[in-house]
Amino acid sequence: MKKLAQISLLLLGFMCAFTGCDAAKDAANAAKEKATEMADIDFGGFDMAGLQGQLTGITDGFKDVTAENVDGLTTKISDLGGSIEGMGIDKLPAPAKTAASGVISKFTDAVTAAMGGISDEGLLGKLKPAVEGLMEKLSVFN
Repeated sequence: MKKLAQISLLLLGFMCAFTGCDAAKDAANAAKEKATEMADIDFGGFDMAGLQGQLTGITDGFKDVTAENVDGLTTKISDLGGSIEGMGIDKLPAPAKTAASGVISKFTDAVTAAMGGISDEGLLGKLKPAVEGLMEKLSVFN
């Protein structure tokens, strides 16, 4: 009887593990489909990959921002703020504009959450003006 209980628990564990694997597989497939949809959108001459790279660089910068690297992050934020209007997002066709707006919306949510997680007043004093300026410019696309 003891072995039957052990085998039952083992099988139950496998069922849970495989169910979890299916959920992970479904999530990966959904992300893959979303990427495929993005690949099928005509962005014309717009560099969507470049925009995503800039946004990722900024969000990654928030993960380990310190007094030593805050100036570099602030520069990245200011640079994006200075170039966002000239990118031509507002001139994109509707599907491309929707995709870009979705990416920008996720970015603004991530930055807002990251700023909420910073308690160091010195870091906030440097980041806040640049972030507020960028968020104002990006609000047009949300």
